[in-house]
Amino acid sequence: MQKGDDFYTIADDANAYYAIATEYLDSLKIKYTNNVDDKIIGYKINGEFVHIPKNKSSWYVIFFNDNYYKTLDLVNIRNEYTKFFNQNFTKENSGNSEMKRIIDSISGKQYFLVNNLECDLNNDSLPDQIITFGNNEEIDAQNPDTKIAPIVVLIKKNNKKYNILVNDKIYPNNFADAFKKVVVKNSYFTIELSNEIPDQYISSKYITFKYDLILKKIFLFKYGKNTDWSNGKKDKRLCTNKNFGEILYENFNANNIAEKCN
Repeated sequence: MQKGDDFYTIADDANAYYAIATEYLDSLKIKYTNNVDDKIIGYKINGEFVHIPKNKSSWYVIFFNDNYYKTLDLVNIRNEYTKFFNQNFTKENSGNSEMKRIIDSISGKQYFLVNNLECDLNNDSLPDQIITFGNNEEIDAQNPDTKIAPIVVLIKKNNKKYNILVNDKIYPNNFADAFKKVVVKNSYFTIELSNEIPDQYISSKYITFKYDLILKKIFLFKYGKNTDWSNGKKDKRLCTNKNFGEILYENFNANNIAEKCN
């Protein structure tokens, strides 16, 4: 039996979406596995096997976290991934009403939760948080509101409240940079951004902040950008607070930091 042209069109589309999905998961350092359609997939809970039924499509993905799962097609996996794990993060932290109130008050209808990282920036043994949001709207060059997404630092206080520091000028910014991850080491944290224009360049930005234990404020410590051009040329830029002076976390602006790095 011959397959119609529609089959090959669908297969080509599925392969393209699969490539986008795996590239996105690889960028997050997420472990995943590929399975053929004849395998039975499921998980155990309380000693009993729970079968995950197949999706109607032959090309689909299964998200799983803490006995929750969701099957969906490969289209728009970036938003679906963050929404799924946002829901599970909310369930896991439902007992922390103050954090949930802060997240809800910031997200509203414009943003969704992308990443949450627990840390101890001020070395007081109380859990601080660095929370990254995403913009629900695709970037529109004519609409400044689509070029922002807050990254919020919560410094825990003894009374279960938080000092809240918000910056919405880190990404997506005027360059349409994408959030990659946050890395914390002691009182320092680095926000990594990425960007790519096919057949032109791939760039990575590393924005490092430091919590000042004396002033009890967060300052920009270091800014770096690496660019790999399609012609094989590589550019690197690195500047520190010796170049740009004192910049508070909440005043940092990714759109103009390069001008201050001379």
